[in-house]
Amino acid sequence: VFSANSTMGETDAEGGDWWLRLVTWWPYSEQWLVVSIAALVHAISLWGPCLIFTLIDKMRWLEDCKLPRERKHMDPKLPKNISRDWDAFIEQIFGTVLLVPLFVYLIFPTFDLVGISIARPAPSLTEMASHMALMILGCDFLFYWFHRAFHHPWLYRFHKKHHEYKATNVWASEYFDVVDIVFNILPGVIPGLVIRTHFVSLMLFTLVRGWQTATSHAGYDLWFDPFNRGIFDGCARRHDFHHSHNAGCYGDWTPFWDYVAGTDGDYRAYWEERERAATAKKNGIHAG
Repeated sequence: VFSANSTMGETDAEGGDWWLRLVTWWPYSEQWLVVSIAALVHAISLWGPCLIFTLIDKMRWLEDCKLPRERKHMDPKLPKNISRDWDAFIEQIFGTVLLVPLFVYLIFPTFDLVGISIARPAPSLTEMASHMALMILGCDFLFYWFHRAFHHPWLYRFHKKHHEYKATNVWASEYFDVVDIVFNILPGVIPGLVIRTHFVSLMLFTLVRGWQTATSHAGYDLWFDPFNRGIFDGCARRHDFHHSHNAGCYGDWTPFWDYVAGTDGDYRAYWEERERAATAKKNGIHAG
């Protein structure tokens, strides 16, 4: 089962390393262990938020966090929008059961190519935290440029399907053309391969990225979400604007690359105008 350092792995497993105990116990190949865990983590990070935000919508919770839906065609109750949600639901089942496991199975050989051994002790908390930070930075960079490239006329046909959602909701998070979804997955994998992170760290990052992807599509500007505040400020608002106006805001985790490349001007002007209008309305009410 072990690809390298088998003796060391057996010694550490006997010493109590939880990850090596799991690898030792697993009766099949490392490749199938990786596929199984990755598929499970993806399913949790996708369907968990879908369940949470569907419940929030049905119960009408967090109404004060809802992002604006100013045009009639953005109404989620329109038959065409309901139909699209069902299409996305079916596609997410397909992605969970077949596409993601197949993708992981096919890229597994790159682990050996870059020198990542599955059978090594679980990473320390310090290593996990530092690698998480590096993977977020790497993913943010790659996603921005991949995403921006797919808005070029030559490539937009692969991305157009995702933009059928003019108003984001949680079902839009994985509503993609097959080519598009591959290039959405890669920014979350390549940085981990480059830094030769532990598989456990990569799965933790995948879990967090799944939540971040869902919340950036859910249609709620959550004040309590740590991945929507601080250096990640306005993540949900930025991506919602990207869908509603299809103008700029190509970034993923942070606004950094949009700011550097000057692709957030329309977004900033839009929200500045909304805030001015809200302030004027509030002052008018108070004056009356």
